[in-house]
Amino acid sequence: MSSYGFSAKNNYGSVIITSERKVLVFSERGTLNITSRYTDRGGYGEAVFIKPIRTQEPPQVFIRHVSGLHSSLGLSATIKGGPGAWTGFSLDSASSGGNTLQNFLIEYVACKFSDTAETSGYGMNIRDASGQIAFSTKDKPVRYGKFATSWTQTLFDTYQFIFTPNVTIDDDDFICISAIDRGVNWFAQKAQFAGMNILAGGKPNMNIYCQVMTAGGDWYYDGTAGTTLGVAVCKFPESRYYN
Repeated sequence: MSSYGFSAKNNYGSVIITSERKVLVFSERGTLNITSRYTDRGGYGEAVFIKPIRTQEPPQVFIRHVSGLHSSLGLSATIKGGPGAWTGFSLDSASSGGNTLQNFLIEYVACKFSDTAETSGYGMNIRDASGQIAFSTKDKPVRYGKFATSWTQTLFDTYQFIFTPNVTIDDDDFICISAIDRGVNWFAQKAQFAGMNILAGGKPNMNIYCQVMTAGGDWYYDGTAGTTLGVAVCKFPESRYYN
């Protein structure tokens, strides 16, 4: 079957939606708290989706720091559930700050690929060659803002490496944490874990840090076999993206 779909153009650009590519759309937004019980241990926070995401593909979860008592926040993410029933995500955190317990407020936006047709009222459904929904006008497509696609090694010492991307983060930017869900695979056999700093010096931030484990293995942060470690950054104004 040849590709078909929808195209719209104005003086500012164009939008093309085809039957060959599913569209990433808004699913829900919410907040969670990251807290710690001890000042010398990591923190933890978990969000359960209002309704499970039924796609085979994992959801794309975006987060931003809202408030907290610390000026820095590093974290790693785990998407919960599995294909056909993604149920939420969790965040493990680290933060320097003396004798203060962690208590961060995080806003998140969960996104999925279109999977449900419009069945009433006016609108349009686009299906792929197998009859599955590729797009429905009842959905709210995600508008990508920028991508971190190039990483520079800015710290190299015995215990830790830090990689800084080619983008800056604004106060209202949401960072895609699904991009590094169990992201240690990008640092094969060289790191025990990899995490992301989303707050530094009290300001929005994005870099990746790794605990060094061995001198062997490979670094893939700068790409391999035609792929690149890419992290999407988007804005989700509440006037458009709401539950």
